[in-house]
Amino acid sequence: MGYKTHVACACPGLLFNAKRYPDGWKRAKTLHFSSDAAGFKKLQGYLDKFSTKPADFLVLSEPTGGYYGLALQMYLLGRGYTVFQVGNTAVKEYRKNVYGSETKTDDADARLMARMGFLHELVGEEFSIHTVHLANPDESVLRLMTRDYIKLGKDIRRRRSQLLQILAFTFPELKTFFKGSVTGKAARDLIKQYPTPYELKSASNEEVAQLLHTSRAYHHEKRVGELLELAETTSGLQVVSHHRWRQEWILSQLDVLEEAQKSLLTQISQLISTHPYTPIIESFPIKSQIWTATLISVIGNIDRFNNYGQFRAYVGWFPKIAQSGTSLNSSRLAPGGARLARNVLGQMAMTLVTPNVRETPFRIYYKRLIGRGMRPISAIGHLSGKLASVLYQCLKTKTFYDEETHRKQMGLIPTTDNVHHDTPIEMQDVTIDEMKFTDTDDA
Repeated sequence: MGYKTHVACACPGLLFNAKRYPDGWKRAKTLHFSSDAAGFKKLQGYLDKFSTKPADFLVLSEPTGGYYGLALQMYLLGRGYTVFQVGNTAVKEYRKNVYGSETKTDDADARLMARMGFLHELVGEEFSIHTVHLANPDESVLRLMTRDYIKLGKDIRRRRSQLLQILAFTFPELKTFFKGSVTGKAARDLIKQYPTPYELKSASNEEVAQLLHTSRAYHHEKRVGELLELAETTSGLQVVSHHRWRQEWILSQLDVLEEAQKSLLTQISQLISTHPYTPIIESFPIKSQIWTATLISVIGNIDRFNNYGQFRAYVGWFPKIAQSGTSLNSSRLAPGGARLARNVLGQMAMTLVTPNVRETPFRIYYKRLIGRGMRPISAIGHLSGKLASVLYQCLKTKTFYDEETHRKQMGLIPTTDNVHHDTPIEMQDVTIDEMKFTDTDDA
């Protein structure tokens, strides 16, 4: 896949006959075609020379390429071709095994993928190959929307950090008044009206109190006198023109970014409200709209996974085990899978074991692992894998998560209290950050 040009290589099965055509597939002709309608027409003519029946083909493509790669995949799927994606790492390893070097060309990789498709289809050789489905437009846009939401969250945190740095030398005492955050709405409304403490101290108590009241900072409104005294005795430095401009720019950027994130979350909520997986995912003890949307967009159709092992591997929670005699015996989290789903399940696991979330079978499972002497970070890895397995089973059978059934399966005594387990805890302002579990065991 390329931004301007794609490379294809069609290999008839006969070219893989080593006795009749030694290394025939390595000399197969390739086609370079543009990533537009004219290029797709050229590709179609190239394929038609071999056969006009899409069922005669097995197509492999690399997962890179972004939207221009997606356009080609949808073109082929729309015409009935069977399309698979093969991992870049798998191609790299196979290239090294075949050619014995790191030499990489697009033509060579196209031939290698044709060979991998042949081995996968006729010999049963396993590579990192995943079926590509004709994407549902809503699911495709949902994945894009969740990525945009995450990027907006990162931009907002970056701008807040920049504002924090400015206030650290212009009005350092402000953090003793707004103890929660000096980048919240009330604090920012105050800074917009009075950019420096020297302007703030000249304001009247009534003016500042009215501003805080309008910002719904009712508790702070009662302490206006304390705020004005802090402005009077501040150790902050006089700002130069650029710092003032930068502060105003950051404040305006935060307003735009937060409004965009709020609007985007509303669109995401509307999109997932009618999806059949939404009530199943949100039947778990904790839930978040952005978690639900991310899982739906990454998973797609659950029926494309034959078992929970495949599903766990896809969402990034499966073990990588190394054993060799008595000198090597290790197990750790394999560095693969869909990163977004991996992060969501990791965050769900960490949230489920926090003290402010009621005890569930998942936390009991975590405690069992800790009781066996397992490190907490390793236990979180196991719990994330358990979440993936239970989620797969629920989606596959189209049933809601049932806590009492889960407890029975774990050999626990059914609950007799009046806690309504069918009401999951709604997580607010969730951000999907990169989870660092490279040292996590997960058997």
